[in-house]
Amino acid sequence: MTQPTTSVASLLALLHYERANLLTQFASTPEALRVASTGESGWSAAQIIEHCARVEGGVARMIAKGAEMPRTATADELQAAVLTERTIGWVRERSTKVEAPERVRPTGTLDADAALAQLQASRAALLEAFATADNAVLDGVTFPHPFIGPLTLRSWVELTAHHDARHAAQMKGE
Repeated sequence: MTQPTTSVASLLALLHYERANLLTQFASTPEALRVASTGESGWSAAQIIEHCARVEGGVARMIAKGAEMPRTATADELQAAVLTERTIGWVRERSTKVEAPERVRPTGTLDADAALAQLQASRAALLEAFATADNAVLDGVTFPHPFIGPLTLRSWVELTAHHDARHAAQMKGE
């Protein structure tokens, strides 16, 4: 199992490592197959990349919105909204199939290069939002995850790394 990160440096390293793994899996997909669906309900490699970009862009927007929100969560609610080894395992393990909410489903209109550009832009936006956010916002504001429940904004940032790992495994065929 993967443990939650304990420092900004380890979180940034995790983000970098899992993104590199996702991009490696994408690059290992033959160019002619990057936009081909993997089956009746599967996404193409380009659609997976677009989905990851949409999720990550949403997290960057949540951080910006969180700066404007009152911090009303109790200490117990904040503690419950931190990623745990169990929730990380659930995200990374692909045996439990989930259907992405409509707002983060790929449109299927992007070619591989456009999807990669969107992914690069979403990572830049996430890192900028994370770097400029007050720790009180990152650790004191929660947003609901559709399957996990409320997460702090810092946990949402970490979640994007584990989400990349999940979809790298999907591209690898695991």
